[in-house]
Amino acid sequence: SLTEPRYRAAMAFCAKIRNARKYEVDAAPPKGVEIHFYLADKSPLLFTEGAYTAEELLTEAAQKCHISPLCHNLFALYNEKDDLWLPPNHLFKIDSSTSLKLYYRVRFIFTNWHGTNESEPSVWRYYPKKQRDHYDGNKQAADGTPILDASSLDYIFAQGQYELVKCLAPVRDPKSDHEMHEIENECLGMAVLAISHYAIKKNMQLPELPKDISYKRYIPETLNRTIKQRNILTRLRINNVFRNFLKEFNNKTICDSSVSPHDLKVKYMSTLETLTKNYGAEIFETTSLNITSEKPYKSHELHEVMVTGNDGIQWRLKPAPDPYEKEKKTKKKKSDNKNKSDSRANSKNQWTSFSYFPEITHIVVKEDTVIINNQDNKCMELKVSSPEVALSLTALIDGYFRLTADAHHYLCTDVAPPLIVHNIMNGCHGPICTEYAINKLRQEGNEEGMYVLRWSCTEFNHILMTVACSKMSL
Repeated sequence: SLTEPRYRAAMAFCAKIRNARKYEVDAAPPKGVEIHFYLADKSPLLFTEGAYTAEELLTEAAQKCHISPLCHNLFALYNEKDDLWLPPNHLFKIDSSTSLKLYYRVRFIFTNWHGTNESEPSVWRYYPKKQRDHYDGNKQAADGTPILDASSLDYIFAQGQYELVKCLAPVRDPKSDHEMHEIENECLGMAVLAISHYAIKKNMQLPELPKDISYKRYIPETLNRTIKQRNILTRLRINNVFRNFLKEFNNKTICDSSVSPHDLKVKYMSTLETLTKNYGAEIFETTSLNITSEKPYKSHELHEVMVTGNDGIQWRLKPAPDPYEKEKKTKKKKSDNKNKSDSRANSKNQWTSFSYFPEITHIVVKEDTVIINNQDNKCMELKVSSPEVALSLTALIDGYFRLTADAHHYLCTDVAPPLIVHNIMNGCHGPICTEYAINKLRQEGNEEGMYVLRWSCTEFNHILMTVACSKMSL
């Protein structure tokens, strides 16, 4: 019959879908240790046997992604399945039974590294003399250089897109329906930036992009599911809003080449900081918190400890569920009672500062308990969910300490990077540029024969020596 070919085609299509889903479910776990990247053109690194420290694997990953030694210490290995970061001295003993999937990921983040947010201080990498090649030439030059080089910016841009889509960087909580619509529009704007960047890199005009390049691939998955549940008219309106966003952006920026890929990456990342809640922060839940200071504090209630590059270590009682989320399920009887409860909740939810990283003297880890000691004899003792999380928290604080206070020391032997230990034992500096080394010799008197032994800031596995010497006539 005439319907038989169609029936066979439909059955074949269904079988194809079933097989595809079966393949997804039955996909074999990795053999050995796989390190995945957020850059689309980078295939995973695979280690099938041998013993490696996390630091050694990080170096391999950095070289594959062209990350410089200067930016190398911003990265760490992340186990997405267990939501766990590994300290740099973690030892992998890989054999035929090993099966582990990790991500090479920027862990140490400072907001406003781009300097575009005028409401908070910009963050720069220290440099011994003033530089003028900053992101915004109209701003006054700072005594430093940008934290990220070009390859690191490429990477954190790709990582940021992944984090937004997979909700690893969840958007901020809306306080009203109006703000919820604003957040949705901001997410569509992020899709415009990401697609525009893709088009420029491919040297294409936006109308020339393939049909499968949809905003749905660039917005948070939770928002995507929400949009799918709405009626057809609402979905059409959202499609039209996005199409207008894209068309206007294409006409005003892409066509006249007024923006570069660099501009789009910086705009995307700066917007991500305000669109999401606590971007770049890591929050640890603790069942026991004890702070020793002039005003001692001890509690066995659930607390949260937050660590950020800009503000250091903060803590608070674990807050109740968001009032707006409750309101969506059960309406409040009186708006004035709601406002009072919101006000009380906000006061309880505020973070209390414990310390910034240069104030910390050392950290002690006892199984699942972390003890953070300060210069002024303040001490924070907190209990986390496991010894692995305790080491992850300690490695986080230790890494920020080297970035903000002293690049050549560590706070805890349990997470000490092997290379830092080696450098201390052998009197070798980490990766510093020639100008930095010369400046250090001048500070020490610049006597003939003095030298600085240092790792190269451009090439891994290269050690350089800068020597003070008198001028010689040839």
